[in-house]
Amino acid sequence: MKRLLLPFALLFTSVLFSQSKIDSLQQKYADAKEDTIKIKILHEIFFEYQHNNSPKAQETIVTSIVLSEKIENQNLEVVGRNLYADFLSSRSSFDSASVEYNKALQLSEKIGFYGGSFESLSGLGNLLWRKGDFKRAEEFHLKSFELAQSNNDEENAVHYYNNMANIYTEIGEYVKAMELYTKAAQVHRTKGNLRDYAIILGNIGLIQRRLENYEKAKDYLLQSDSIFRMLDYMPGKAYVEYNLAVVHKNNGDLNNALKYNLKALDSYKKLGNLKRLSYAHFTMGSIYWEQDDFGQALTYYKKALNLSSEINDSVNIGYSLQAIGDTQHMLKNNREAKKHLLMALDVAKNLELNLIAMDAYESLAAVYESEKNFSKALSYKNEFIRVKDSFYAKEKRGLAADIEAKYQNEQKTKEIELLESERALKELQLGKRVNERNGIIAFAIILLILAGLLYNQYRIKQKTNRELQELDRLKSNFFANISHEFRTPLTLIKGPIEQLEQSPEEGLPIDSIKMIRRNTNRVLQLVNQLLDLSKIDKDGLQLEQTEGDIYKCLRGATSSFNSHAAQRNIDYKLQIPHEVLWANFDRDKLEKIVYNLLGNAFKFIDDGGVVSFSTVCEKEELKMVVSDTGMGIAEEKLPFIFDRFYQVEGGDTKAHDGSGIGLSLLKELVELMDGTITVYSEVGKGTIFTLVIPLQKIKTGTQKDDKAIDIGNTAIKKIRQAYELESSDARELPVILLVEDNPDMSSFVKEHLQNSYKVQLAKNGKIGLGYAKRNGPDLIITDVMMPEMDGVELCKTLKSDLAISHIPIIMLTAKAGMKNKIEGLQTGADDYLTKPFEPKELLARVSNLIGQRRKLRALFAKKEATINPKEVTVTPLDEVFLQRVLELLEKEFSNPHFGVPQMQKALALSKAQLHRKLKALTNEAPGELLRNFRLKRAAQLLSKKADTVTQIAYAVGFNNLSYFAKCFKEFYGVTPSSY
Repeated sequence: MKRLLLPFALLFTSVLFSQSKIDSLQQKYADAKEDTIKIKILHEIFFEYQHNNSPKAQETIVTSIVLSEKIENQNLEVVGRNLYADFLSSRSSFDSASVEYNKALQLSEKIGFYGGSFESLSGLGNLLWRKGDFKRAEEFHLKSFELAQSNNDEENAVHYYNNMANIYTEIGEYVKAMELYTKAAQVHRTKGNLRDYAIILGNIGLIQRRLENYEKAKDYLLQSDSIFRMLDYMPGKAYVEYNLAVVHKNNGDLNNALKYNLKALDSYKKLGNLKRLSYAHFTMGSIYWEQDDFGQALTYYKKALNLSSEINDSVNIGYSLQAIGDTQHMLKNNREAKKHLLMALDVAKNLELNLIAMDAYESLAAVYESEKNFSKALSYKNEFIRVKDSFYAKEKRGLAADIEAKYQNEQKTKEIELLESERALKELQLGKRVNERNGIIAFAIILLILAGLLYNQYRIKQKTNRELQELDRLKSNFFANISHEFRTPLTLIKGPIEQLEQSPEEGLPIDSIKMIRRNTNRVLQLVNQLLDLSKIDKDGLQLEQTEGDIYKCLRGATSSFNSHAAQRNIDYKLQIPHEVLWANFDRDKLEKIVYNLLGNAFKFIDDGGVVSFSTVCEKEELKMVVSDTGMGIAEEKLPFIFDRFYQVEGGDTKAHDGSGIGLSLLKELVELMDGTITVYSEVGKGTIFTLVIPLQKIKTGTQKDDKAIDIGNTAIKKIRQAYELESSDARELPVILLVEDNPDMSSFVKEHLQNSYKVQLAKNGKIGLGYAKRNGPDLIITDVMMPEMDGVELCKTLKSDLAISHIPIIMLTAKAGMKNKIEGLQTGADDYLTKPFEPKELLARVSNLIGQRRKLRALFAKKEATINPKEVTVTPLDEVFLQRVLELLEKEFSNPHFGVPQMQKALALSKAQLHRKLKALTNEAPGELLRNFRLKRAAQLLSKKADTVTQIAYAVGFNNLSYFAKCFKEFYGVTPSSY
């Protein structure tokens, strides 16, 4: 019982494994971001479905082709079409397969894709071989062979031998076929291509079968079957089953023949291979023939003929007609017998199939002999002898055996030749003079030494150049980033001061004064960092130690981040012992270390994350640990983060660009204190910094510090207040969306805009994009460097979205270079302002852009019947959209049933999107735009006196004449008849 269950268990495990692999690939497909990766995963899924003979295989490969066309990746489209053609060909859909191969070939030749051209040519050759068009098949295979040779591709060139051998096998040229099979087998075995090697073994077995060498045929077939089963290659296993059925039939073992042929029938049905299925039906007819059951034999022969005719397989059509003719003769239906045999003879002559011709002549001779028509019988018998003598002689079997022996012994011959060449070489070397050999060796050594010296000098020079280039790049980045660090706080200092200068009697609000102080401290901090680094370089920075309570100092330094954590909803955890730790330490440098560490943690963490700081004194050492749940640092970049001017590159850190000196200064300060700093980080999970600094205690206090409190979450909760929504602004003013992550800069810009405009705020590009899609503001002002989505990406997304592409955009940035400005404008931005900027300049640019849009809308409202979209739009996308709208109105204005719902459907936009878009471009709602368009067309017809007023009203889509007259008078100020 266990033996019976084992195959089922193995099959069930195999199915589960295959399904698991498909599920895994489908998950990878769902997670993939890039379309090219998705297409390659679809190809892998296709192979799995094809291996399991799943009907989903065709759907999967078609999906990959459609996606390739969508992203215009022509290489992947060629691969997909060739795979799809192979699939169709294996299921005998020859016409559809030919179309796909030709599309792939044309596209490959157009883009110069060698691999695609080879696969297409080879596939077309095999397709024609399956259909029995051997001459054209040979032409395509020869083209593929020449292409492979011109590209020095030995691996693909070998497929030519196998493909041509298949053709020679079908037409009975077994000697040529064996020569090519053995040549291909040697290459495949050397390269380790097991599947191709097994296929050739099976083909050699087929030739041995046709030459009636049945034992050898079985040996070759069983060898190939063992490889196919190891590889679980179903087409190969089916091929072996079919050929073993024929071998057993020809040996007279009809029971085994029937068993193997039934397996082959089932396999080819599952594979959908109609060509091989027709062969299996033919063999089933032959088995019944051998059992003298001619009625059943005739049934199966006819099935084989029908399948062969369906797929236009000329070879098997010939064999089936021949077999039906012989069977009808046995059933005494000589009229049908002669008809089918003559048809078989025509097929054989057209395709030069000597085997079928030979059998047809012999069978016709037998039919006419049974009818006592001896002259006809003799004529066909002579034709049979002529073909047999010219084609199928015993000597050819011997020659095939010689080729096989050559194939088996070739390796030994090569070994003997190698030994002979080695012996000759040794004799030649012994005959040379010793001094000549020594001269060559000395000359070679000198050349090697010179080459080594030159290479070493070149390597040193290249290394020096790389180091200089890297240093130059780091310096350039440093100056660009440090200027960005200075520009933002300077803008926020400069703006309120200029405001005070212009209106000294009004003074400054307390918030503006606090903002100036904050940003002044920020500039001072940056300058101090630079000075500290220069002092370290000159060995001028010394420790200035004083006595004090270290824990109290750390509580004070860390508490300055409480309000910042509360505003950003960050869980800020502090673990500082509630006791006195009296020691000698440099307060200023310790505070700088803490500020740098915590500032870095808060900079690279999203709102709602966790930052923790803990400290403890053990064994005369102060240990501090700072951790965060931010974006983390890649493992390969960790060794460089303390290098001066170094910044971790990547899209996620773009919003947090700094000067690149903070961590470098931190490390220098720690080493100045004879301490150590280590870092552990994991991308997506966070970073942990660990500092250990030697400490000289003066005394150890055990009493509690009464003033010390837990300033972790409790303090934050006291500080944190719920955010309140801004009061709604009911003024009828243009709406401006300000996208800026710096709160001070947001407040500064909003303060200068809010008197003339309604201002909405968003703290990054992602939030701003969502607001723009929902509400469609009149103008967007955006910073360039922001978290989650920066200004450049926001601008690209806005200008590529049809529903919101019309919104003008002003970019604000601290990057003042011409390259940065060009990059901003190339993304579609309408204007570009560099920090620091004049508030009046910003107001002027905002006013100009909004005014420009009003003028364009006024242009559309003209009474003329035609309008040029280029005059009304600013962006190419809006021009294309408006052109589509005008073409739609031109097409449908006379249709009285065409309205706004039909317009929405035709333009694929929702009601709100269409209203916002048209209102922004034309200052007209969709219904108003349609009505006015019809009125302009009516005015055009009336001015030409094309027809009566009534007929013109109907012609432009109005059913109600009084409503038409009312609308016309409102629009033009006169009645239609007066106009």
